[in-house]
Amino acid sequence: MSEKPKEEFDYSLLMKRMAKYRFNIKSLAAEIGMDRGSLGSKLKNQTRFNQSQIANIAGVLDLKTKEIPAYFFTKNVEKNSQIVRIKKG
Repeated sequence: MSEKPKEEFDYSLLMKRMAKYRFNIKSLAAEIGMDRGSLGSKLKNQTRFNQSQIANIAGVLDLKTKEIPAYFFTKNVEKNSQIVRIKKG
C-alpha cells in the first residue's frame, strides 16, 4: 500500500475549471480513461497525478501549458496556522 504524499496540493482551481466545462469527477475520469476512484483520490491528495494524466486533463479542459502549474502544483496552505507577535517592553 502506498503512503499518502507529504505535500498537499490545492486543486480548487482545477475543480472550478471542471465545473466551468461541466465535468464532475465521474465524467472527467471517463473522458480521460481513468477510474473515477483514482481521479477522486488524486483530487484528495491521497495519490499523485502523473505527467500523462496532467496532459490529458489539460487537453480536455483547454488549459494552456503556462496555466498547468496553477492548476496542478499550487501547494495547500495551512488554514489553521496563525502568526503570533509578542510585544516587547
